[in-house]
Formats: sequence, structure tokens, C-alpha cells
Amino acid sequence: MKTIKIGSGAGYADDRLTPALDVMTYGDVDYIVFECLAERTIAIAQQRKNAAAKRGL
Repeated sequence: MKTIKIGSGAGYADDRLTPALDVMTYGDVDYIVFECLAERTIAIAQQRKNAAAKRGL
């Protein structure tokens, strides 16, 4: 049976990519999988849009 090593992570708006790059570079993994937290990213974007609108931007 072949063994594979899987790295994983999750992210949303404004997350840093460095930790993921470190896993890929130094983690000795065969695959990397991400959960992109779209709901949270969209919520943050909406909050920023609303705040900008209140400032007239």
C-alpha cells in the first residue's frame, strides 16, 4: 500500500500565505488541501463596503 502525506489549511480574507508555503516547502507532503472560508471572506468584504459607504467612499 502506498503512503501519501496530506497537508491542510483554511483561510479567509487577509490571511498570510507564508505558513502554507512553509508546509509545501518544508512539510514533506505530497498534497495540500485548503478550505477557503468564503462565507467569512464575503462577510468581511460586506462590512468594509458598508463602512466605506458610511464615509461617502
